[in-house]
Amino acid sequence: MNIVLKDLEKLHAYQLLTNTIVPRPIAWILTENVNKSFNLAPYSYFNVVCSNPGILMFSAGHKRDGTKKDTWANIERNRHCTVHIANGELADEVNKTAKPLAEGESELNLLNHALVKEPHFSLPRLTKAPVAFSAECHDIHLLGNGPQAIIYVEVNAAFVDDPLFTGKDFQLDSKKLNPLARLGGNDYALTGDILTHERP
Repeated sequence: MNIVLKDLEKLHAYQLLTNTIVPRPIAWILTENVNKSFNLAPYSYFNVVCSNPGILMFSAGHKRDGTKKDTWANIERNRHCTVHIANGELADEVNKTAKPLAEGESELNLLNHALVKEPHFSLPRLTKAPVAFSAECHDIHLLGNGPQAIIYVEVNAAFVDDPLFTGKDFQLDSKKLNPLARLGGNDYALTGDILTHERP
């Protein structure tokens, strides 16, 4: 089937892209609300885009009422966030935090998660997440008809659970990390089989 995207309805274009660009890593992002509670939300339009300095990118859109998603508004106002990488054991919790809530209502109320203040972190991190990054807003670009916000955040500090390290520099054991990834629809993926090839 040959498909012209501009001829598709918005929903169908979204479904086509999110069912084929897979698996996508998930940024589980904690920000601070106006009322000082914490917002926690997953984003699968996410990746690392620069290593010097370390810059991560994720894309956030609007709520159904047309206002900016809380993560976008909070980063725009406060300029900082904590980006977590969740593992398979946290799949249910990650999915719960995708639930739309009223502005200022914390997704942490849906979970049984403790927070810890990590040295050099602007905001706390979730104790159960194996990897977390403290990041500051680097730039925000608007893209598309939404428009969507392309939010770039610069990593200032990182937490990595010690057992994940292989002992070779800063390489991690992917099986132990077992990162949660997003597929299309309601589907998620885990690491599964790993293919190893030496770079030519």
